[in-house]
Amino acid sequence: MRAAICETYGGPEVLEVTDVPVPQLGPNGVLVRVCAASVNPVDWKLRKGLLRAVRDVRFPVIWGCDVSGVVDRVGTAITHFRPGDEVYGFKDGYVAKTFRGTYAEYAVVPEKALALKPASLDHEQAAAIPCGALTAWQALVEQGGLQPGQRVLVHAGAGGVGIFAIQIAKAFGAVVAATAGSGNQDFLRGLGVDVPIDYTQEPIERRLSGYDLALDGVGRPVWRSSLRALKRGGKLITLAPPIPHEPGTKLHFFATAGTGVTAGSIGALIGGKRLLITQVKPRGGNLEKLNALIEAGKVRPVIERVFSLDDIADAHRLSETGHVRGKIVVKIGN
Repeated sequence: MRAAICETYGGPEVLEVTDVPVPQLGPNGVLVRVCAASVNPVDWKLRKGLLRAVRDVRFPVIWGCDVSGVVDRVGTAITHFRPGDEVYGFKDGYVAKTFRGTYAEYAVVPEKALALKPASLDHEQAAAIPCGALTAWQALVEQGGLQPGQRVLVHAGAGGVGIFAIQIAKAFGAVVAATAGSGNQDFLRGLGVDVPIDYTQEPIERRLSGYDLALDGVGRPVWRSSLRALKRGGKLITLAPPIPHEPGTKLHFFATAGTGVTAGSIGALIGGKRLLITQVKPRGGNLEKLNALIEAGKVRPVIERVFSLDDIADAHRLSETGHVRGKIVVKIGN
């Protein structure tokens, strides 16, 4: 099969499309013929070695975590899927310092990480969903305890996670504020955002107060203003915690001038408001719940551009600009 492999950490040029063996199928695995994958920021952060303190690997590796495709074969212990099923999901390819992801014509994915693909979506649309939508769902619904009528702030609302966070929050009946640049204000309104905020023009705390939840995909620069916008008992959930430089170092939130955040472990209570981290987990059950929202027209993917597998390096370059509306998809098979 053809796959994009890496033999070392480095820039996009270390991605090499070549022939490799089809992965072996164990009893608990599902062999998926990959039709499409997508590029997430975590992919190029892993490729550059930025996360090696927490996920160092043995090369060669195949990056990629989102997948949409067709079941080719199933392991002897599999009961939920059968050959020919159209499925999609999120694969955590990191096992015992190896990484076998989805930038390939075939991928073995655990049964629990998959769901049936929504019939209303093609494979390219479906591949744009899992990582971003699962992150938003697990942060807002599971960690945040999202309830109808609550007020939710979403940072980077035009990004791969933010787009889904907005739609999920609106589907739950929340009032949603979201940040983006000036060129994305109408786009935010089109997603249903009640209070679109141009982060280049005004501090959010001038517009917002008494919010229940804030989802941060930016990092420490927005923590202080986000905490000010929350009510007492509110939760700031970050996708971008400080990353340690040395392997084995425990993640902490360290004090930074002007943030109002003192040193403390993740989950710290700050002025009666909680700062939490979310890390996406591969859960097909969450995708099944999202399927209901997708089929009801309440959640939809947004695709910035579709690349071929041969152009995977260019897909990474575009993702690294940090100015992508929605998701970058990689078309791999039919």
